[in-house]
Amino acid sequence: MITVAKCINGRLRNAYPVGRHDVELVVTQVPPGRLTAVLRNESARILSDDPDCRKVIFAARADDLSAVAAAEEAGFRFVVEVDVPDGGEVLDLMLLVREPPRVTRVDMDLDHPPQT
Repeated sequence: MITVAKCINGRLRNAYPVGRHDVELVVTQVPPGRLTAVLRNESARILSDDPDCRKVIFAARADDLSAVAAAEEAGFRFVVEVDVPDGGEVLDLMLLVREPPRVTRVDMDLDHPPQT
């Protein structure tokens, strides 16, 4: 099952500097070995459908290194580890993001400010 939630209204709103169009991709009940494909395909679809989206965030439990590896293989990069309240407990999560090239592109011409 796949759920897409706006970060600004979700559980990550106070854990990470989120933008208005950033989304969290929550994936549950995925057959073993399919997480990478699901994350890759869904994040690509989200970024394609919403040109204002700057980040697709996947939150893996800090002790689930296979989920972290699957996300990295799908094009996500690790950003930060956070504690997030969830009901009566606190979850230790590793946040990984996938961003469109327009967000990560760097102009190395340091003598000319962007858009000049």
